[in-house]
Amino acid sequence: MPPTPKASRNRVDNGDAATGGSAEQSVRDYLNFLADPDGSTDLKRIAELETSIEAATDHIERLRLLAALEEARRPNGERLLANFVRDAKEWAEAEAIPASAFSRLGVDDSVLRRAGLLKTGRGPTRRRSSERATRRVSVEDIKAWALEQPDTITIKDVTLALGGSLVTANKALQELVTEGSLTNIGPAADHRGPGRAPARFAVAKKRKAKA
Repeated sequence: MPPTPKASRNRVDNGDAATGGSAEQSVRDYLNFLADPDGSTDLKRIAELETSIEAATDHIERLRLLAALEEARRPNGERLLANFVRDAKEWAEAEAIPASAFSRLGVDDSVLRRAGLLKTGRGPTRRRSSERATRRVSVEDIKAWALEQPDTITIKDVTLALGGSLVTANKALQELVTEGSLTNIGPAADHRGPGRAPARFAVAKKRKAKA
């Protein structure tokens, strides 16, 4: 009889544990997004879609696959946030993970409250970051600011300058890229910090020419 694999406290691989596995994946995906908004795409999914596009012969099918590919290449922060809010409390209670642990990984207090991990009225565990993140900053505010920047910017630059959440900042910059006003020029080649280098954005050349 083959040996029984050891159970892991921090990973749910058993497909029978559908709820736990789904909840853990929601937590993991959102934390990955916070740590690296530009690197939280599903590379396996992207590769599968690219292969399907090459093999497809029907134009309508190719259109659908191309649309799915564009969506897969854009980190959907709003969806990841919604999944985290829905599942985090269930998973944290099962794993005995306190709210303070989430705070240390960058989850804002307002998100923890929405997820039911912090009681309403409890003081912030990370005062400065919480105050900055809860400033009312709209997508349009971020767009206007981004288009005024003479140098390249990152999603983190937006939150440091204006406040707001990484989700809102990412949405605004991605919309500008889709509109053609901003260009994603990729990560810095000389990045030396921890994790993947963040994507850099710059005002599109055609827009600069008009100005």
